[in-house]
Amino acid sequence: MADLLALLAPFAAAFLLAYLLEPLCSLLERLGIPRVVASLMAIVLGTGLVVGLVAIGLPVLDREWAKIQARLPDLLAQAYGLVYPPLASLGLPLDDTAALRQKLMDLLSGQTGAVSEKLLTTLQSGLHLLVSLLGWLVLVPVILFFLLKDWAQLLSKTLLLVPPRHQQAVRETGESIHLMLRSYLRGQALVMLALAVYYAVALLLAGLQSWLSIGLLSGLLVFIPYAGFALAALVATVSATLELGLWPGLLTVLVVYGLGQLLESFVLTPKLIGERIGLHPLAVIFALMFFGGLFGFLGVLLALPLAAVVVVIGQRLLSSRERPGQSPRT
Repeated sequence: MADLLALLAPFAAAFLLAYLLEPLCSLLERLGIPRVVASLMAIVLGTGLVVGLVAIGLPVLDREWAKIQARLPDLLAQAYGLVYPPLASLGLPLDDTAALRQKLMDLLSGQTGAVSEKLLTTLQSGLHLLVSLLGWLVLVPVILFFLLKDWAQLLSKTLLLVPPRHQQAVRETGESIHLMLRSYLRGQALVMLALAVYYAVALLLAGLQSWLSIGLLSGLLVFIPYAGFALAALVATVSATLELGLWPGLLTVLVVYGLGQLLESFVLTPKLIGERIGLHPLAVIFALMFFGGLFGFLGVLLALPLAAVVVVIGQRLLSSRERPGQSPRT
């Protein structure tokens, strides 16, 4: 089963990218650009967008790691100094503040280097992982190109595989899924943009030097339900406590990200996405765990759209059973 999923993963990733890039490819084609050239241009533009997002995220991690190496020993030593006297009075064998600070500095001094370099080194370790990565870098763009170039023909030929009496129902179900996903992705993009602007402005007013990069990163991570918000809040907490101090930094993150979560949950998401998916929070958690267990991190990213597809198919099946004259014979 695992080998089959590994084999199908590049095709699934290419299909997802083709679905996202197909509107851009069709727009370029309507402007008079041949479909082959439009497919290549859409792939180049999509790659540029991904590279730009990575270029936003990695410098934030590098900068925050450098801050941790420079200021975390003093910050933890100060916090330790608050609890050391009462614990020492109880006769517990504890290091003093200076010794703890020196141990932390020795530990961090052995962890030099940018986070991006460590991530790259980790990805490059192991022959199997390297071969798989190269296979993805070669295979996915090739599959993506042919999917974009022949998108309409592939869909029409795929529909011919369905028995004629079910083709209309399958076509209507596919159109419903497409409309739902398009509206969901459009609304999600607007939510991400609005939150990126909010977090950037709020962190700027709070006095953070990394307000722009952390704000943009926080907005982009909204796409990952729950985990994205937690990761963004963690990065902001590290930066705020190192720049503003322990308690001012924690209070700043609590206020900014608490209000951001309220803004997302009660204003932006209901207005821009609404009830297009209609999943209960418990269903969202189950979808994250289920698809994450099947497809890993990619499954976590796609959990809500995949769950929405399942909901649409289920609704179509139930409605077809409830139509007059559709009941099975006895």
